[in-house]
Amino acid sequence: EHILETPEFLRTLATLSEETGRPVNELAEEARADLKEMAVKPGGVTVTAWDRFTKWLSRAYTVDYIPEEVEQLKELNKTAGLIFLPNHRSYLDPMVLRWALDKHGFPPNNTLGGANLALWPMSEIGRRNGIVFIRREFRDDHLYRAVLKTYLAHLMSNKQNLEWYIEGGRTRTGKLRPPRYGILSYVVDAFAGDPDNEVRIVPTSIVYDQQHEVSAISAEEMGGTKAPESIKWLYKFARSQSRRLGRATLRFGEPLSLRDALNLTEDADGNLRPRLAVPKVAFEVCNRINAATPVTPAAMLTFALLDNGDRAITVEEGRHILQPLLDYIRVRKLPLTEQVNLDEHGPLRDTLRNLVQEGVVTQYDGPTERVFYVSLDSQHEAAFYRNTVIHFFLNRAITELAAIQAAEDRAPDIKVAVWENARRLKDILKFEFFFPPTREFSDQIAAEASLMYPGWEEDTFTTESVIEEAGKLKLVLAHRVIGPFLEAYSVLADELAAAGDQTVEQAALVETCLSLARQRWLQRTLHTPESISKDYFVNAFQLAKNQGLVNAEEPDLAARRQAFAAELRLAVRRVDDLRGIAQATGQPLLIERATLNQGGLSG
Repeated sequence: EHILETPEFLRTLATLSEETGRPVNELAEEARADLKEMAVKPGGVTVTAWDRFTKWLSRAYTVDYIPEEVEQLKELNKTAGLIFLPNHRSYLDPMVLRWALDKHGFPPNNTLGGANLALWPMSEIGRRNGIVFIRREFRDDHLYRAVLKTYLAHLMSNKQNLEWYIEGGRTRTGKLRPPRYGILSYVVDAFAGDPDNEVRIVPTSIVYDQQHEVSAISAEEMGGTKAPESIKWLYKFARSQSRRLGRATLRFGEPLSLRDALNLTEDADGNLRPRLAVPKVAFEVCNRINAATPVTPAAMLTFALLDNGDRAITVEEGRHILQPLLDYIRVRKLPLTEQVNLDEHGPLRDTLRNLVQEGVVTQYDGPTERVFYVSLDSQHEAAFYRNTVIHFFLNRAITELAAIQAAEDRAPDIKVAVWENARRLKDILKFEFFFPPTREFSDQIAAEASLMYPGWEEDTFTTESVIEEAGKLKLVLAHRVIGPFLEAYSVLADELAAAGDQTVEQAALVETCLSLARQRWLQRTLHTPESISKDYFVNAFQLAKNQGLVNAEEPDLAARRQAFAAELRLAVRRVDDLRGIAQATGQPLLIERATLNQGGLSG
């Protein structure tokens, strides 16, 4: 009862009563019911039982974490409340995090989860283990929002650790989804009302060697229907965890001070502006999650097996593809789940065998060679594993494409052209990936260009130098990293152009694009079925909306839609140029043939 008796909440009740005409006591009764629905009920016996159940449910995995990281968080927790914000790949994510924290004496986090998972009797057991079940949709329920904010403020003031999943739902593609601001905004508002609290946000990365859920997730991504959660669903999910699938790898990024983030929003009069902090905090957390995510053997293998011109490869060919990638990972000092040696029978071979057993990769034992490939039905599943780490290779892919465009345009100043082209690609992909501030991004692009083209900033380095040196590159990634996204965006841009100057609705356009992309794949005018993606089309729509290409009242709409479609078709064609270069690596003369024959570098 005392939680809902704070002066601020009582003022909120009075305001809502005036706005709705409902009596305060009626609103207060509804608020108590809302709080009862979400509040946790700690219980010692059920905590032990829950821990046993969740360990059994996650039995397919061995949790891989760094004890020193958890001990550092435990020390930090002595003076600050912690908010764990993990990425969301699996229903098992909370169990993986709980297991590691429990090993070091942490009490259960107060974990915010969707009410769709509040299945009896597990819902009651969950509440006694720190699970705060909240409704999936409550944007227009101002009373419910006020109760949730008040409850979160209560938990924070009592230094009780929080946990929720900033993407709002499991990723459908393997990479981080755009963050949801809702709960974070309530937390920031609550913290601003009690700034003496010390709260640190802990970016948390969880990645799996393999996942049973990926096949169902991939089907949803191509337009399939999500199976509703139920007791039957829970039983099937539990049974699916019987087979060992390797490791669940848990890593923590650098904690973020909520007070420091809030102080950055002070205006000239010293007033804090909490709402300005929300998107900044969300994007910084996502960047730190990405930075902490290690490269897994499954991610490396699917990198090698996808986008190979629809052909199977031998182990030796896979090694030839992976060695430059591994060299790049080491130069960049990117995190790995373990050290990899391509010449030894180690984690890569073990992972390949497991991917074959799971049906993600197909093995064919021919009379002279054993070959491996990803079947057409498994492309989305394989891409899911690859996408867990493509953020590490994004700037490389952008730089490759920016340099090829500069060469094609015969740019008089390579440095300026590469930067302008990279900045435009960043703008196109900003709804898919998390980018740093402009100055930092500029430095990163320059560093990538220096790795690819040593001396590229010298006056003697010209567009002809790009043509000559590109053929010597041992590593070309654009077709594997950003190609599927640009192809999906191009499909949507073509549909926008076909709509002339008419307003388009997101849901209808996305469904049309799913159908059109399937058709284009069957006609083999798409390079990969991965581009048949609901998430990609939704993000492409957000880009179009951002650029004023959705509503009929926008000026010069038809012409600008045509220009947008032409720009993306050109980007897709340039990616195909790079695909040709990748297949002709080490053959300087072939680069011009691969690109000139497609109209690429013909000035």
